[in-house]
Amino acid sequence: MRNYRAGKWSIFLLSLILCLVTFPSWGRAKSLTLEEAIRVALANNREILVAKEKIEEAKQRIKEAKAGYFPTIDLSGTYTHLNEAPSMVIPGYGSVEMGQADNYLSKLSINQPLYTSGRLVYANKQTDLGYQRAQEDLNNVQNKITFQVKKAFYAVLLAQENVEVTEKALDQAKRHLDVVEDFFKVGVVSRFDLLRTRVEVANLKPDLIQARNDLRLSQESLANLLSLSSASLELEGELSFEPLRITLEEVIDKALKERSDLKSLKLQKEMLEVALKLAGVQNKPNLALVGNYQYQNPSGGEDEWGEEWNLNLVLSIPLFDGWVNRARAAQRRSQVKQINLSLEQLEAGIDLEIKKAFWDLEASEERIYAQKKNIEQAEEALSIAEVRYKSGAITNLEVLDAQLALTRVRLGYLKALYDHNVAMAELEKAMK
Repeated sequence: MRNYRAGKWSIFLLSLILCLVTFPSWGRAKSLTLEEAIRVALANNREILVAKEKIEEAKQRIKEAKAGYFPTIDLSGTYTHLNEAPSMVIPGYGSVEMGQADNYLSKLSINQPLYTSGRLVYANKQTDLGYQRAQEDLNNVQNKITFQVKKAFYAVLLAQENVEVTEKALDQAKRHLDVVEDFFKVGVVSRFDLLRTRVEVANLKPDLIQARNDLRLSQESLANLLSLSSASLELEGELSFEPLRITLEEVIDKALKERSDLKSLKLQKEMLEVALKLAGVQNKPNLALVGNYQYQNPSGGEDEWGEEWNLNLVLSIPLFDGWVNRARAAQRRSQVKQINLSLEQLEAGIDLEIKKAFWDLEASEERIYAQKKNIEQAEEALSIAEVRYKSGAITNLEVLDAQLALTRVRLGYLKALYDHNVAMAELEKAMK
């Protein structure tokens, strides 16, 4: 019995080891790079899915417009029952039936447009422009979502770094507190210095709690944007620094050529210009080939099935529509003017948006260089202060000031890195 139980436990332990080896990722948080986060957001975002459906709708509009070039074919059947067969009274002969009470008719009709004065051409041009506009709208939404993900991703990285800096500051303060307590025990420092150091340590604890809370909130915000669980979210990456290598003029020129929202508005203007041309041909002639084939009973006045067909060239010329089309053309001209004003407004907004992002980027670069140098000096100052304090050359307050200064410049450097990355993302967004 003991050997049997020992065998069962051996099998269980072996199975558990195999599971842990085969599935090493169980229990681990999902690790995401910035590129993966962007890909997840672009795949799951509902606004993007709506924009893609609008592209599909635009494709079907193209097919609908092209169908106007093809003939329309209609098949119909009619059964008519009269209360009595039609008849005619002939003097000397009496009543003569002229038809049947039951009448059957089947009809096949074909209508092929031959000349539409440009209606079909302009209608197809409109749908092609509509499809291009839907694609630009999708690009615009994707660009917007990409920026939102980058900003949220960088916010998490900043929060992680802030937690780490605050933890280091707290550890450093605790080590200094140990030194002060040892000095207090031997009577080197006053109780005021001891209490002041303890207060400094206590003040850092709420800062650490707040930093950790900010991290949780930023993780939740990113997870919500990606439609993922924040509990399974772990990021790979860091706040990097890459100097600006493009001029303001180059950025503005590129944006005015490549901005998807600007392209979309220009395409909308083209669509309205085509609509104006379409309104101009609504009162022009239209020529169509119309054919009919009928198979009916009775036929030729006799109770039998017969057939007949005809082929017609139908020319229609609108003469008067109550000035409806003139009003439509006036509407289109007004809409074109509105679009021109919107284009001027958008271009001015793009110029301002780019300048702000560009100048923010330049300012963040200068802050990064300054804060990086400040960190080196603050670290050296704190190291000197700690040595001098141990030798009794300076006061406890001077050490605490050096610690606080180092923490501030470290946090300032991280904020400058975050601002730089966000400004770079804003500039990239402003150019697309």
